[in-house]
Amino acid sequence: MDMVLLKTFVEVSKTRNFGQASLNLNVSSSTVSARIKQLESVMGVSLFIRRHHEISLTPSGEGLERHANFILKAWERAYEDTALSQRHHQRLVVAAVSSLWDIFVQDWLNDIHMSHKELSLRAEESTPLRVVEKLDQSLIDVGFMYEPPSMKGLIVQEVAMVPMILVSDKQDTSTERAVAEGYVRVEWGTAFAVMHESYFPQRPLARVRVNSGRVALNLILKNGGAAYLPDVMVKQEIEAGRLYQVEGAPVIEMRAFAAYKSQGEHSALIKSLVAKI
Repeated sequence: MDMVLLKTFVEVSKTRNFGQASLNLNVSSSTVSARIKQLESVMGVSLFIRRHHEISLTPSGEGLERHANFILKAWERAYEDTALSQRHHQRLVVAAVSSLWDIFVQDWLNDIHMSHKELSLRAEESTPLRVVEKLDQSLIDVGFMYEPPSMKGLIVQEVAMVPMILVSDKQDTSTERAVAEGYVRVEWGTAFAVMHESYFPQRPLARVRVNSGRVALNLILKNGGAAYLPDVMVKQEIEAGRLYQVEGAPVIEMRAFAAYKSQGEHSALIKSLVAKI
């Protein structure tokens, strides 16, 4: 399979526009069209339905789309593993949910970058589901998340306890008012949801629900309101008087985990690096 053809297919399937795909790929529209026709010839099926200016995937195209990104990622990893310079003879791919980057993963990666010059590093933010999927597909070496994945062949280690505190832009507000007026519900996972519901069974439904601590923080700083956020994420905002910890509100403690394959290529290295968190 020609990776250029597959990359072109992914871009067209993402943009649903040959012209935009050509701009993104820095080639002509006719080149994009020719590549798609060549790929369809190789596959023996039509991948797109073309109606005037509208483009959609055929069932066969939808089937290929599910595998295309995985194939490209696997190829990229195989290429880099083979072509790494002598200076960087090992590669470590790290993924974590966004808030854990702010809490400790970024500092951890900074230390690795300085102390392990022989390592080539790749890092990304991801959703909990994608972290687990990429571990399963061996697209990443180690993932950080709030809930331990139940997947065979993984080593899972608890690496941090993360206190989630209720903060508000209003000083001296009550807990009941904070979770009722302008409350931004952050989806921190099943464990958080269970504890949250046990503390606030009668609270009104939140008007805004997000899956990112940063998004929630920016919302309440800009528009007011309250949210449960990691204490280290809001420390500076509290010290500056832009946010206030709601007195009397329960602190919900979340555990953070590192997960990596027990028989992975870098399992011994990862074990030693995770121990430094």
